[in-house]
Amino acid sequence: MPRNKIPISRQAEIERTIEDILLSTGMSYPENSLIDIIKATIPDVVLTESDFENKPSIRGAVFRKSKDYDHPLIAIQSKQSGGAKTFALAHEFGHYVLDHNKSENYLIDTAVFDGGPLMQDEGEANFFAAALLMPRKLFRQLDQPFVTDDQLAKRFGVTPGAVRVRRDWLNYNGIGDE
Repeated sequence: MPRNKIPISRQAEIERTIEDILLSTGMSYPENSLIDIIKATIPDVVLTESDFENKPSIRGAVFRKSKDYDHPLIAIQSKQSGGAKTFALAHEFGHYVLDHNKSENYLIDTAVFDGGPLMQDEGEANFFAAALLMPRKLFRQLDQPFVTDDQLAKRFGVTPGAVRVRRDWLNYNGIGDE
């Protein structure tokens, strides 16, 4: 089973959320940039990178527009590779869209998903990012024995680790070329 345990029914809900976003924006990834998709979904969002006062344990942050914040903001850790930044941005976008910070107007993302029950939101945000950045049908078409994880990672703008996680989810769920 993939490390990020999410019930198949919840995975389907998350994929429907992504489909709704893509339909409403008229965009898709990787044809359109992730930044364009986010800005079309959250028009007044500010996207930024930060080293979070030299705290690499902070992976990202999401702030909702509220009486405390003038505009929505998504920040990602600046001290990581380009592919990791892309995945982190999609992950934080997932937290925003999936309303993981509904009890607060912000979410500071410091945890690495470890499979524990308290980390469900992290797993869901990881799944959201993987499903958005590596659409199932295109991923299945390109994921061939002669194509390396590095090549797939470059194609989707993510890390080889993200490619392996996406493959694990699809293989575990038995989802084919639907």
